Amino acid sequence: MDSTSGFGELSDLDRSELQMAYGACVADIELFTRQQWWAGAYALVIYALLLAAVHQLVDPVTEASWRHWVLVAITWAICLYGLLAIKRMQISIAVGRRRLDRVRAYFGRPFQEIWSIARPREDIHRMLYGVMVLGAALVTWMALDKAYGVALPLPAPTPLP
Repeated sequence: MDSTSGFGELSDLDRSELQMAYGACVADIELFTRQQWWAGAYALVIYALLLAAVHQLVDPVTEASWRHWVLVAITWAICLYGLLAIKRMQISIAVGRRRLDRVRAYFGRPFQEIWSIARPREDIHRMLYGVMVLGAALVTWMALDKAYGVALPLPAPTPLP
């Protein structure tokens, strides 16, 4: 670290605390990012289990069946919980990045010049949102299709000449 950043000379204690804060922030961001991926993976596993339950428990012959609605409710509860978990972790990631920006302000000019190179935004959480909602919609459609024969409208096949 260089003291040319405009904050005066840093003591050895200040330097070690900044290094510790930097390491802790990086570790937190890594942990929360990994947890976002795990939340998405767990939701997909639960959706697969719910699809298996739809196949085993939903009987299209029984008209008064309520099982498919229970499976749909569980599906959307998992989806909402997963979306909330991913959002909370994204907030924690944003806080960690702001903390890193503050720590980096104490770094020297060479570091600041290197760090100022633009990099793409990380919007993986948006993809995870889409996967969770799409998975829940698929399980819902499969449950309703099995219970009521609600098929997706597909184009008619073209006849061969």
